[in-house]
Amino acid sequence: MVIHLKGTSFMARKNIAAAAFLSAAVLLLSGCATGFDAATNTQGDSGNGRSMDVGAIQIRNATVVVDPADTSRATVLMTIINTDDATDDVLDGVAAAKTVGVSGEVNIPLPHKEVVNVGFESEYRIVLTGVTGALEPGTFVNLSFMFGSGQSAPMSLLINEKSGFYADIEIPAVTAEAVTPEPVPSAS
Repeated sequence: MVIHLKGTSFMARKNIAAAAFLSAAVLLLSGCATGFDAATNTQGDSGNGRSMDVGAIQIRNATVVVDPADTSRATVLMTIINTDDATDDVLDGVAAAKTVGVSGEVNIPLPHKEVVNVGFESEYRIVLTGVTGALEPGTFVNLSFMFGSGQSAPMSLLINEKSGFYADIEIPAVTAEAVTPEPVPSAS
């Protein structure tokens, strides 16, 4: 014998509808349903090791190292890969923020299908110079790497202290033709 209680199926449907509504509300309110442009899917400037692709050029693990005893100069560390099948390129310029300059001429050949290290295990160096406080560990510096092909790669790089992992990194002396930025006079 089957006993049917009046309203039982109505209550079951009402509970299912309420559960479905609450589940949808949780998804919408938690931000999980906002798609590929969700705030959880976008990353701002990360720490050391920034990477960027510009055409056939790949920049990997770009960062800056400064000696905390002399924050007037720093060196750029990075790996550049020219993935082009036939065309060589050259890193022929670095534009820096107003309070930072670049020492010497930048002219780093990038043969096709080759990996080039800059700042470590290599003869190639990019030395930055700065006014007091411009190259402090833990801050970021905006640099734009310019290539002979006409492309540029603007990056915001973390300035790391020359210690721990970076303790053996050489920070070359500033050359005579260094471009040192002028201090900006204060408004006071």
